[in-house]
Amino acid sequence: MAEAGAAKSYHTRKYQIYFAGVLLDALWLFILLFGGISLQIRRWSFDVHDHFYLGNLIYLFILLGSFTLIHLPLKFYSGYWLEHRYKLSNQNIRQWLTDQFKAGALSGLVSIVLLSLMYGLLRAAPQSWWMYAGAIWITFSFLLARVLPTVIIPLFYKYIPIDNQGLKDRIRRLFDECRVPLKEVYAIDFSWKTRKANAFVCGMGKSRRVVLADTLIENYSDAEIEVVVAHELGHYKHHDLIKLFAANSIFILGGLFVVDRILKGLNSYFGFSGLDDIAGLPLVILVFVALGVIMTPLSNWFSCRIERGADRFSLETTNDSASFISLMTKLGEQNLSEMEPARWAEIFFYDHPPLKKRIAFAEAFQANNT
Repeated sequence: MAEAGAAKSYHTRKYQIYFAGVLLDALWLFILLFGGISLQIRRWSFDVHDHFYLGNLIYLFILLGSFTLIHLPLKFYSGYWLEHRYKLSNQNIRQWLTDQFKAGALSGLVSIVLLSLMYGLLRAAPQSWWMYAGAIWITFSFLLARVLPTVIIPLFYKYIPIDNQGLKDRIRRLFDECRVPLKEVYAIDFSWKTRKANAFVCGMGKSRRVVLADTLIENYSDAEIEVVVAHELGHYKHHDLIKLFAANSIFILGGLFVVDRILKGLNSYFGFSGLDDIAGLPLVILVFVALGVIMTPLSNWFSCRIERGADRFSLETTNDSASFISLMTKLGEQNLSEMEPARWAEIFFYDHPPLKKRIAFAEAFQANNT
């Protein structure tokens, strides 16, 4: 009961932080737009350098820097203080700040490149820019997925060998039975950052791999880990990464089309000099924030369907409902997960079915197959 209370308290605070962040973004974006601050930042930027791309670059540094500063207290509270308060983090403040710097630098670089390209297209092709920008964004997302296992993950975690030969042989047999080629199963050093356990599939094509946290390998039986790997294998067999990539591509294209309509409708209202005026970026961000909030329940519903399919594949392949149930129970305790969140929280925050539903699904599967 104490753990259930701690999980509820932990996630309640996480929800509060999320909504505080959304409100903070919306407030700052409204101030930038309706207070004329964005126009002023653009004037300052182009006073420094009047070249289109260099002036835009200065503006982007200022704008993105402002978001970093206003979100830093929430990030510290959520990512450091709260994780230590509930004894989930193993990082000291220096390690946490280093991770934040790397993540911020990477996301900032990506944002600056993509936004610079987008405003270049707004200038060169004002009628069809959103289609070209969508194509670039989708291509970049595909390339990022390809390099995620080999370039991005090593920036934050170290790949380590799996010493349990029996576990490796068990996983190889699983892949052989499913007729899926396997180069290697990887482990990463989760334990130096967190006490949580996890496993995931990442990458596309030849870069696709199954990755296990060392906290999972150390605290779970071989049978429980096989259930996890079978779940990830289910994603591969069902082509789930492709489905998610396609859904994300539709969202990007749809979002850019909506941005195009809104920019053209409100351009003169806010005093922008044209569609390619970088001062309109807060309006673009505000539209995507609103669309993200609106689309989150649909996105989570779609993701939960995919996860349920992977759970079914795992149960059918391993025929080990008992290990599946014990795995979910232990993960809930170790990760301080809510077993049965409120319905509104499930709809808005859960891209996997809650653990109680996953356990019930496994129990029903077991009852129907005995």
